[in-house]
Amino acid sequence: MKEEFENIFSILKNGTQEEVREAKKKVDKLWHSNRKSFEKNSLIALEQLKGFDSIQNPKNQEAFVSGLSLFFLVLSDTHFKELKNFVLKAICHPNGHVREQMRKTADWLFMSLSSRIHPFVWPKGKKLTQKQIAEQEKAKNQCAEYLNDIELLMEKYDDGSYGKFKYIDRMKPSVYKSLQLLWSDITRGDIQKDLYTTPPAVLEKREEIEKELSALIQKTKGDITLKEIQDIIYDETDFDDLNDVIRMFDTGSPYELQNVIETLNDAWNYFPHRVLNGLCPLEIVSQNKQTKLPN
Repeated sequence: MKEEFENIFSILKNGTQEEVREAKKKVDKLWHSNRKSFEKNSLIALEQLKGFDSIQNPKNQEAFVSGLSLFFLVLSDTHFKELKNFVLKAICHPNGHVREQMRKTADWLFMSLSSRIHPFVWPKGKKLTQKQIAEQEKAKNQCAEYLNDIELLMEKYDDGSYGKFKYIDRMKPSVYKSLQLLWSDITRGDIQKDLYTTPPAVLEKREEIEKELSALIQKTKGDITLKEIQDIIYDETDFDDLNDVIRMFDTGSPYELQNVIETLNDAWNYFPHRVLNGLCPLEIVSQNKQTKLPN
């Protein structure tokens, strides 16, 4: 299939309009007939991106960008940065047809970000796996960087004449308008509101509390695990949910019990809660009051 891909890209870059149409049909046929082989050989598209500037005819540049669609589908999760950089380059092309086609193909990047930031889980409410959480954080960072890059380009191409337009579709065709449309594509569904990441101070404190709880469990030989404590806090409905946990650590020493209560109180404040959409109370305080998180 590698040779077939190379031939297809050659046609997209140099062929007639009729040849281009047939080449695109060939891409679809290969995708539907042997998806595994398509995915295995899809990396060839990354090499082909390097030759975009050598394409002389804007119609072939448009065809090339259009022909990348299924390759974007396959590669967006694993090679997001390379594809994003190409999008940011092509969306600034002087030809409006090339820019518009790039915007359409780039929609697979949005789909990649959206599916990883909001992964499907079943049954509803099931906790994400560690792998899903890691991929979620990675996608959030990628999305934030993508939007920031677009903002920088919009600043570059804003000549001061666009402020009078209330709606994007009223703007004259331009690189700036294409960037605005791309921004709108990526932020539909308010995905940018989900880019919040847990502050390092909270993560460090959370790790410290986990170690303290693990030591308490080992010391008291308690019939509860760290994960069970985390789950109780995550699924809490009231602070009284911790009372049973506190009793498990009660060895009869008021001093030791006080240490247990303080540690569990910290756990309550720093561990995620379902009712807070996965945040902890300290994060909510920080967001609402914009105060510095305590150490």
